[in-house]
Amino acid sequence: MAAKPDRILLVSPASPLEPRSGAQQRTALLRQALQTLGEVDILLIKPTSDPSRLESFTPGILAHALWHQHPLGIGKFKPDRTLSQALYAAGIDLSSYRLIVSRYLNPISKLAIPPGVRTVVDLDDWRYCYTPGLLTWAARLKSAYAARLARQQLKRFDAYFFVNQRDQAGHPKLRSSILPNIPFNPPAQPFPQIESTTLLFVGSLWYAPNREGIDRFLARCWPAIKVAQPKARLLLVGAAPPATRRAWELHPDVSAPGFVDDLGEVYRNAAFTISPIYSGGGTNIKILESLAYGRACVTTPHCADAFKVDLENAGLSIAQDDAHFAQRCIDWLGDISTRRNEAEKGRGQIEQHYTHALFADRVEHLVRTLIAPPRATP
Repeated sequence: MAAKPDRILLVSPASPLEPRSGAQQRTALLRQALQTLGEVDILLIKPTSDPSRLESFTPGILAHALWHQHPLGIGKFKPDRTLSQALYAAGIDLSSYRLIVSRYLNPISKLAIPPGVRTVVDLDDWRYCYTPGLLTWAARLKSAYAARLARQQLKRFDAYFFVNQRDQAGHPKLRSSILPNIPFNPPAQPFPQIESTTLLFVGSLWYAPNREGIDRFLARCWPAIKVAQPKARLLLVGAAPPATRRAWELHPDVSAPGFVDDLGEVYRNAAFTISPIYSGGGTNIKILESLAYGRACVTTPHCADAFKVDLENAGLSIAQDDAHFAQRCIDWLGDISTRRNEAEKGRGQIEQHYTHALFADRVEHLVRTLIAPPRATP
């Protein structure tokens, strides 16, 4: 077996120590996998409108760094000299690490990487898609420029993780591996189907693609569902501003309690889940979580595209438009047998393609190939 790297630095805007959100959970999984390869330190890096600096240290975190975000995205991917000086003054020597792994492209771009230190970037949410029709031409040009600028940074680092084949296919020359999002803490056994009339959405409801998707569902789908299935209820679980949750609860039989401690309970009492998402990036981890709990999901082509290889015809009902989305929900509310069959197929695919063991193996394989010592010349 190859020798372990002496030290690994994990750079992220999301802390892995209290993994509640999807971003925090993926960071925690990455940290766990890296810990099998060496000692791992955590450096949190986030933008601020204030000057770049280090904040007070917290247990389990090497440092919490803030970099000054200039207007209009100026210098977004340039190393931050002030931040580098602050790290040096705090005794944090980046050259002491054999490997630096970053969640997302931006955090590692702010660091001045010393020669000889290998780098891996986790390109989660790489191909961010905007809501159709909502962007002005100026905004479209701005987003296109930002994407082009991000692509130009890829030559700076050694290797990459993509979350799906769709994202990886656009960069065939990069050294990379597919590192899918996986359910963070799935139950040992999926929950059995019940005679429920509750549709469930779980996700960070402050996140614009989720919030916009729920707004669209309530406006265009929920009225038709309530006419056909008067007993239908909708439960929206996830952090959101109180005013937003109150507005959603003005719709009939809609409940938006915010964050809940026991996700198992809400999945157990749901008929199925919905994921009416039309924009954003990544792999919509809540679809995978839903299938792991034994609940099939009605979703959109945008969401399903990330899983088209592994979850095609397994656990998902893909609605092509708003009327179709409403009809699929109506059909499933009246057909527990179909829901059960789809949930079982989806859970089987999760157990085959989206496991902790697979995640750890993918991380180890890429890191081993990156830091393996060169072969001796005969």
